[in-house]
Amino acid sequence: MSSWVSGNPEDPKLIKGKLKNGMTYYIYPNDFPKNEAVYRLFVKSGSVLENEKQRGLAHFLEHMAFNGTTHFPNETLIRYLESNGAKFGKDVNAHTSYNETVYKLQLPTSDSKFVDQTMTIISDWAGGLTLDSTEIEQERGVIMSEWFSTKKANEVVQQAFLSKLLNGSRFAERKVIGDTAVIKNFKRQEIVDYYHQWYDPQFMAVAVVGDVSVPEIEAMIHAKFEGIPSKRGNKIPTYDIPNYRTRSFERIVDPEGTKADLSLIQLFKKDSPVNTEKDYESYLRRSLLNQLIKRRLSNLTFDNPAYKSASVQFSGFLNTKKIGLASVQINPEQPEKSIIDFAVHLEQMLQHGFLDTEIEAVKTSYGRALQRKLERKAPVASTSLMDEIYNDFYKDQKMISTASEYEWYKATVDRVDAQSLRKELRSLMQPKRIQYQLTSYPKVDPILPSQERIYTIFDSLGKAKVLPYHLAVQEHDQLLEETPVASTLIATTLVPEIKSTVYELSNGVRVIVKKPEVRDSKLTITGFRKGGMYALDSADYLTAQYATNVAALSGAGTLSRESLAQYLNGKSASMRFLIDKTRSGVAGSADLKDAETLFQLLYLRWTSPRVDSKNFNLIKEKAKESYRTAIKTDANIYQLELGQMLNGSDYTNREINESIIENELHASRILPVFNKMYGNANGYTFVLSTDLDEDVLKELVLTYLGGLPSGSVDTSYVYERPVVPRQTLRFERAVSDSPKATVSLITQKNTISEPIEVYNLKSDILSAVLRMKLQATLRERMGMIYSAGVSASATPYPDALSRQSISFNCDPKNVEVLIEAAQQELAKVASDPSSFEKELADIKSNQLKEMAINKQKDSFWSTYIRNTLFYGIDNWNYIGDFDHILNSITAQDIADLCKADYIDSQISIQAVMLPKEGISKK
Repeated sequence: MSSWVSGNPEDPKLIKGKLKNGMTYYIYPNDFPKNEAVYRLFVKSGSVLENEKQRGLAHFLEHMAFNGTTHFPNETLIRYLESNGAKFGKDVNAHTSYNETVYKLQLPTSDSKFVDQTMTIISDWAGGLTLDSTEIEQERGVIMSEWFSTKKANEVVQQAFLSKLLNGSRFAERKVIGDTAVIKNFKRQEIVDYYHQWYDPQFMAVAVVGDVSVPEIEAMIHAKFEGIPSKRGNKIPTYDIPNYRTRSFERIVDPEGTKADLSLIQLFKKDSPVNTEKDYESYLRRSLLNQLIKRRLSNLTFDNPAYKSASVQFSGFLNTKKIGLASVQINPEQPEKSIIDFAVHLEQMLQHGFLDTEIEAVKTSYGRALQRKLERKAPVASTSLMDEIYNDFYKDQKMISTASEYEWYKATVDRVDAQSLRKELRSLMQPKRIQYQLTSYPKVDPILPSQERIYTIFDSLGKAKVLPYHLAVQEHDQLLEETPVASTLIATTLVPEIKSTVYELSNGVRVIVKKPEVRDSKLTITGFRKGGMYALDSADYLTAQYATNVAALSGAGTLSRESLAQYLNGKSASMRFLIDKTRSGVAGSADLKDAETLFQLLYLRWTSPRVDSKNFNLIKEKAKESYRTAIKTDANIYQLELGQMLNGSDYTNREINESIIENELHASRILPVFNKMYGNANGYTFVLSTDLDEDVLKELVLTYLGGLPSGSVDTSYVYERPVVPRQTLRFERAVSDSPKATVSLITQKNTISEPIEVYNLKSDILSAVLRMKLQATLRERMGMIYSAGVSASATPYPDALSRQSISFNCDPKNVEVLIEAAQQELAKVASDPSSFEKELADIKSNQLKEMAINKQKDSFWSTYIRNTLFYGIDNWNYIGDFDHILNSITAQDIADLCKADYIDSQISIQAVMLPKEGISKK
């Protein structure tokens, strides 16, 4: 449901109208983030409307929208947007599905001329695509490369599942990617015909949400869109997916599969939109039912069922149907017992429904979440508002305000009781129409139950009496038995560059408090200290990977896992503890009225962690079982070997197996490792973002963060990376179960020649330059890839390391020519700075836009503060000086970095994963 109102007096900000040609339009002014707007062109057409000669052309047409329009011929559209700060893929994108095509822009609005041009672009998409023959020919290779990129090892299972859902309908005959024969050979007129017939204004909507002037946007819409002609009498045919009539069973053995699953699939009429209180009661019942099932199955995992995992979900599908999907991942060591346990748990819910305590818990959680949403003053992001407009246009789902929804909730929640929930669930399980789909792999298929046996399991349980579910939880009315002894404040420092206050506490804790950029009635706490797994003895490295999860599933203090969950139910406070390789950390948040609960939760889990032996043993046994039953593919081995070429081989990257889990993961080591990472809080830094009253906050900080234990602590790094020799090599294996080739050009070195923040900025720019150059050459000119990935990362801890990677998927026959072309682009960037001056200017424009947006986000500031301290950067000027730092970076700087990181790197590996012999390209 929405947090705002559409088309009624409660929210006059939304403008919804219809032009004379039938086009719908939406405008919603919203200033979060400032100086930016989100634009959409919604089209109610997709692959399902294609005729036989057009299969794949709905998607092809979407590509062509970026290759020539009336006002932006050829590829000038992308160039124009990039020159104004847009990043293709992030700010400029589109998608095509069976019955919709959506064009997406997220662009600056500070320049009214640019806004006007943006609306021209959308108008061109709606009625001004040129569909140039030369551009079509070039795009054929790109589409075929995209087809290659979608080929995956488990495609057999995925296609069987999709086919079952589409149930012989028109949708099943119209895959979005299309028919490769059509893609390679269609005549231009076919795509022109599709465009003229289905991009009809009466089937489209233009939507603008953001920091804009409503009168100006509305005038632009009338001026630019009203002249697009509409065909009188043109109608979109309605295609349905038929419900299943009888029960059926399908057994699929994937030669390259790695797991076994049983899915019970059902189709229903799609749910009606929620526009009245009566509609809402049905919606609420469905929502609570999904939550109850999810919680029940989650709790049942602690009873150690034979199956590996299970889920049951009812949801919409393609805006056409509702699907019911019950799935269980089968344990190959107990295949029949896995199915029996799942069937028992399902039948338990069908026969007995849910406990009153379970129902009250989800009601409380749901109601309090609505109440918090109503009370919070946080702005709503433009992208979220646009999602609601999507629902209005495609689903006829009007946008109901949080205030209205909360009133409906209060009016209807008591009518959603145990009896009505059980009745709803039973109505959604129709045994005579369930489609059973059993998927597996050759090694396990022979030991899986037969169709007859699976039918018997479910049928017999449906006739038998299953024992009801039992859940006993000891209730607690407080987290802490006594208040911690507060520390004293020994220093307060203002940091004007980040508008923050730093508190130094007598227990060695440092607290940085920053007011949120936008008032949101919320408190977030993050914290870190250097150390992490690299500060531990090798014998404890594995334990550290499990320590925080075991502690989280064991409760804390005198509270069991169940009791702690019961206490927190309905409250907004949540807190995570995490240990990575180079630091330990915490992250949590709460609404202001639960602020003290959040501090108490942090203190409790920090000072009183527990290890529940039952849950530990369950986690350990499941881990051993997972490694014992895992199917090691040739592709897995390829990735492991490649990783060891880059990192060397030691205890941090070895292949884990059942024996290692058994011998090295011990309950007795969980708390010692946890307490080494946390325990004494001396040296810990916490970053708080909140507009809580300063005096109230200070008292909470001194009591709960200041109350954390102090003392000497040593979390210095003890890990030393293996020495990896300088090398340039080709690593090629024919191990893939997909017909595509995957190419990775990886370089690595053990030096970072300048401050990490500057190096990372230059590295980001270089990656963007290379991505643009590779896309232009390998995709647009050669037509041999769908996309090129370029990534780079660097860390000074425990010692300097930087790694860069260029990757793409392609037809195996094109591997060598593409590698050569990529290396030529690298050489040119490294040797000729003038060759990318235009790209550099566009990237800088995008960086400035992104920084302006990021500075409005509290999460960005929290990350920046933590990383500045973590990396030992001795000033806070980076954000304030960002424009100057960015503009001072020259093309020569980027060329030099390209030479150092790619051309002259210590390690250079061409990694090529080819298909196994005999893998079909069909």
